[in-house]
Amino acid sequence: MFYSVTFQKIIFLTGIGIIIGAIIGFSSVLGFGLDGSVFVISMFLSIISVYATAMYAELYHIREAINKQNKNS
Repeated sequence: MFYSVTFQKIIFLTGIGIIIGAIIGFSSVLGFGLDGSVFVISMFLSIISVYATAMYAELYHIREAINKQNKNS
């Protein structure tokens, strides 16, 4: 099955966020004895932070391309 590049990026970034959130959630539940809601909150916040980081990186690359184009003109 072939998806668009944007959909592939969304799925990929969501997977990264879930993995990071699961690691943080498991360590907080098992290591500090917190309840399961902390697990869900850590997964949600890690997905949001991965999306924010990816958006910043995309905007940075766009800005660099525009600056390079303006220098060449």
